[in-house]
Amino acid sequence: MNKKGDLLHHSIIYKVLSSILYLIAYPIIFLLTKLWHGLKIEGRENLDKVGDEYITVANHINMIDCAMITLSIFPRIPYFLTLQSNLEIPIIKYLVMLLRGIPIPRNKSGKEKMVNTIDGLLKKGEVVGIYPEGELIPYYEGIREFKNGAFNFAVKNQVPILPIVFTYREPEGIIRFIKKKPFITLTILEPEFPRAEKTMANVVELKNRVQRKMSLEGRMKKLYNEGYKRDTEMQEENV
Repeated sequence: MNKKGDLLHHSIIYKVLSSILYLIAYPIIFLLTKLWHGLKIEGRENLDKVGDEYITVANHINMIDCAMITLSIFPRIPYFLTLQSNLEIPIIKYLVMLLRGIPIPRNKSGKEKMVNTIDGLLKKGEVVGIYPEGELIPYYEGIREFKNGAFNFAVKNQVPILPIVFTYREPEGIIRFIKKKPFITLTILEPEFPRAEKTMANVVELKNRVQRKMSLEGRMKKLYNEGYKRDTEMQEENV
């Protein structure tokens, strides 16, 4: 906690170190996600349909999918909500803080400070990343039930939601012989805007609207990739 009443670090030293870390980490993360995870980014044209401040929501399927989201919206650098436990791990906690992680406190007073932090960031034109499913399940297929949090912030602050969907495809090239896990495709969908009335009914309506949209994208991608895999296998058999 700081004198400004939020969960951020405002010192010049912190800002300088954070910027340096991003400059170092960006090319490393780019190579890791491209070469090992086969990251493919689609839908970047939809970034032109949002203003400065918005909230990204995505299905949580990989330990570094927050870095993938950062790559997809670069040069914007989002803040991300993260578990309090991640800020209790020696050394790692400093990396999480420098990479703009905002803890989700366990107690009521801490959660009030978190709300103030998110509201303040959105008012300043920042991007905030939230995982509405609430937990990481590696390589889970499909979209799980959403919680209200991200959509509450969107309605309260009248900012758009930028839906991002992670789906999978078969590894390609030489790496397919050594990699058992699938490649990852990140798709940025068109933004969804909240209704003007700041009511719980509109929070739920926005949540359901975004969840349906993301679920449909996930199912369509899965069907396409299954069809592509079958066609490829048939072509190889006929060679």
